[in-house]
Amino acid sequence: MLGDLLPLSFRRHDGGPSAIIKFTLPQQWRVYSSEVEKDPNTFEARDVSQAVFAVGSQLRTSQINESGMLFSLVTDGDWAFADREALELAGTVLKAHREVFGVMPARQGSLILFPFPQAVGPSQWSAETRNSTVTLLLGKLPSKTAALAQLSTPVTHEFFHLWVPNALALEGDYDWFYEGFTVYQAAQTATQLGMLTFPEFLNSIARAYDASKTEADHWSLIEASTRRFTIGRTSVYSKSQVVAFLYDLRLRRLSHNKKSLADVYRRLIREHPARVDNASTAKTNDGTDVVTKELSAEIGSEDFVRLFIRSPVSINLPAELAPFGLKVETIGLRTRIAVDEKLGKQQRDLLRQLGYNDATRESRSK
Repeated sequence: MLGDLLPLSFRRHDGGPSAIIKFTLPQQWRVYSSEVEKDPNTFEARDVSQAVFAVGSQLRTSQINESGMLFSLVTDGDWAFADREALELAGTVLKAHREVFGVMPARQGSLILFPFPQAVGPSQWSAETRNSTVTLLLGKLPSKTAALAQLSTPVTHEFFHLWVPNALALEGDYDWFYEGFTVYQAAQTATQLGMLTFPEFLNSIARAYDASKTEADHWSLIEASTRRFTIGRTSVYSKSQVVAFLYDLRLRRLSHNKKSLADVYRRLIREHPARVDNASTAKTNDGTDVVTKELSAEIGSEDFVRLFIRSPVSINLPAELAPFGLKVETIGLRTRIAVDEKLGKQQRDLLRQLGYNDATRESRSK
């Protein structure tokens, strides 16, 4: 990652300058990047702060074209799944995210999938998305089914960042939205794709609620984002995930299931794209100001943003979820969210939109 290697003088407020990067490699070694390759092992990095390169002696590459986006998988090592299966998973997630945003984020992108360089737990992963490249370090599980399920979690989340914030012309500390809200929306996408069951989806909200009960309650989400390295990023993002869930529920109810949080993302991409007519635009708009405005516009009121985002708030989850047919229980130190046994028609219709399957529940209870 050139942004980690080159001098700070290469960086600018509105993105780093371009540079020609040449690699001198041992025989049989290869280098891959989404940057423009001018000559063998020589690339033109359009923005050195965002450029990513994969270098190795046994790199494998494969490609798909999904909705007009040429997407590459670059990997090394042996996995329980085939490269083709990982690429198919990537295509499925990209297509699902495109349905949320309405457009693809770029003409090409890539997933660099490597094992950790040191011994780690098999379920551990770490990822980062720069420009249109997702770099993922993944622990190794022996079962193909388990390994693909493990891969789906970071892929669903990190691919969302190809659009938000990377394809938005916004700046500032608004990761309460592009991280916290994205955790929620990615989990919703995974549920719609069958990668996550509805009970697992509710469990993720419950875990986020428990993790958010920290010092973050003393600050608004906006203030907590600026203090995330002192009060803990996990608590900020967890609370944002819960707030995103509450927003989505309210918006769906008010619109009679005709709108959802996905509509906010579509508005943002449509009105604040980072690229117009294949040319980059300057990131001059404050992300928090723009996002809060769009959230309020979509739901038709500033009340939600004022209460849950701009003000410190301790969320009363049982009271917030009861109108939607969800009950909250505390078992020991853990919160549990479940569907109420008696649902009204509107409640049932709303929860079905989120992935609830009452027929499955009834068959399991028999």
